[in-house]
Amino acid sequence: MKGTLQSAGVADTYRLLMEQVIAGHGLPAVARLLADAVGLPAIVGDDEFDPLHGFAPRGRHLTPEESRLPEEARAALHFDLRNTPQASTAPPTVRTKDRRSNEYVVSPMVLPSGIVGYVWVTDPSGRLGTGVERAVSEAAAACAVEMVRQRAMIEGESRVRNSFLEDLLSGRITSASATRRRARFLGYDLRGDQVVFILDMDSFTTFIDRHDMDESGIQQLKDRFRRSIDACIPGIWSRTLIWEHSDSMVVLAPAGKYDARIFRRRVDTLRENVEKRLAGPSISAGIGRTYADLSKLRHSYQEAEHALRIGTAISGFSSTAAFDELGAYRLLFHLRDQPELQAFCEETLGALERYDEEHKTHLLDTVTCFLDLQGNISETARVMHLHRNGLLYRLTRIQKIAGCDLESPTHRLALQLALLARPLLRKGRRATPLQTVGGEGGT
Repeated sequence: MKGTLQSAGVADTYRLLMEQVIAGHGLPAVARLLADAVGLPAIVGDDEFDPLHGFAPRGRHLTPEESRLPEEARAALHFDLRNTPQASTAPPTVRTKDRRSNEYVVSPMVLPSGIVGYVWVTDPSGRLGTGVERAVSEAAAACAVEMVRQRAMIEGESRVRNSFLEDLLSGRITSASATRRRARFLGYDLRGDQVVFILDMDSFTTFIDRHDMDESGIQQLKDRFRRSIDACIPGIWSRTLIWEHSDSMVVLAPAGKYDARIFRRRVDTLRENVEKRLAGPSISAGIGRTYADLSKLRHSYQEAEHALRIGTAISGFSSTAAFDELGAYRLLFHLRDQPELQAFCEETLGALERYDEEHKTHLLDTVTCFLDLQGNISETARVMHLHRNGLLYRLTRIQKIAGCDLESPTHRLALQLALLARPLLRKGRRATPLQTVGGEGGT
């Protein structure tokens, strides 16, 4: 191979690269051949410039540090493909340098949907020739062909996986053993407890409207969302099945030795990592309960959906909620559109809300803190930064305005239920956080 490459020279690099792609040797072969062709380190990276494969001449693997494209070199890169009709087959190249004067030639892998990755070579001498630019461009074009092939395979697998999970989570299974066989075909073991969670792009329609996205842009965003999950999930779960459902990703994962709090933290870590990598709309997550009975996994999916919707109503966007932890919210959520719940909240809290708005006071925050601390006067005063007498004055005002008795268990329960229902009635807006307001005698 090496002798053939040296005798062919840079002019025939594209043919040799395409032979490797057609033979199914993939992106690593492209990086290795390019390094041998130009006699310099060559790297194939994703659309975030994270290295996928890097080689020095003669097939030496580059370390992650050696493969990295420095931030200052990235900052100088810009590819405007609007006036480049042959960008897929003849992508442009850009030269850039880092702070140590190492020179780089970078070329994008271009598909109709946009840039899906980059190819670059580096020269510490800072004297890259024009032939290197051509070789990098041809390598990027070969990589684009390989990416088309990989995407076709992934889309085929995705359709099979989506169909399987849709059947499983919609309850359309007729045989548990046949379903487990289908799962094994997809590399997943359905034995033992399973759990479903959902990652959802917040206010997706609003986001695409605000950024004036066309169908191509929307598809690129969804592709980035999926790739972000694919990149982040292996560090948390060794095996999962993912269903791409509208602007959400539905994930089936093994529960293992299930601990609700630990599992929630794992999902929250995944959500935060995906959100950071996506650099687009925020991400929220909902988690269902665990089930070993395959016919009941649809319940876990439904619970994850409810947890997602309730969580964003209570905590706002960029949050994670588990169905197991929702308590009374699970009941109140189903009543959110009932006029009786609206009337109940108005009768219980309406006078306090109006008083706070008119007088710029914090009586609702005070009664919330008081009830959360089970009526402990001293602890409530400490948390609210109030003197004890100041707090007692506020509580007296609350009882008078709301027409309630804070010593009555029935009245306390009514206030707690109304406070829980408030964020649900706001139809998903972020709930007002507790304010800790000082001042000894103010209301």
